[in-house]
Amino acid sequence: MPDKKGFAEDPQRFEDASAGLASVGHAKLKIGEAGRIVIPAEMRAAMMVKPGDTVTAQVVGGEFRIVSPKVALKRVQSVARQFKRPGVSAVDELIAERRAEARRETEEANAWRKQHGLPPLDEGE
Repeated sequence: MPDKKGFAEDPQRFEDASAGLASVGHAKLKIGEAGRIVIPAEMRAAMMVKPGDTVTAQVVGGEFRIVSPKVALKRVQSVARQFKRPGVSAVDELIAERRAEARRETEEANAWRKQHGLPPLDEGE
């Protein structure tokens, strides 16, 4: 049987493969006189923050949660990645949709202009 070092409550790192985010186990932190909490270096690294950075905090069900902008962005990117289709450029798809919409609007405008005896618009207008 392998030797076990420390307690089950000791911090244990593991990665969240879906978003590429690191996790750190529980740690007891003391709240100082001014209500401040010092976040251990390992937790700051997992949160992708450094001293002076701004974070977002909330209390959910009595639990204090802190999220850095970098972690929030990685989570959003992870969710968006689920909807990306291989071999399809979202940018090219959006541009094609907008051009088709512009053609339809020009056609509608030209139909209205024709009914009212006005000259048609050029494709670029």
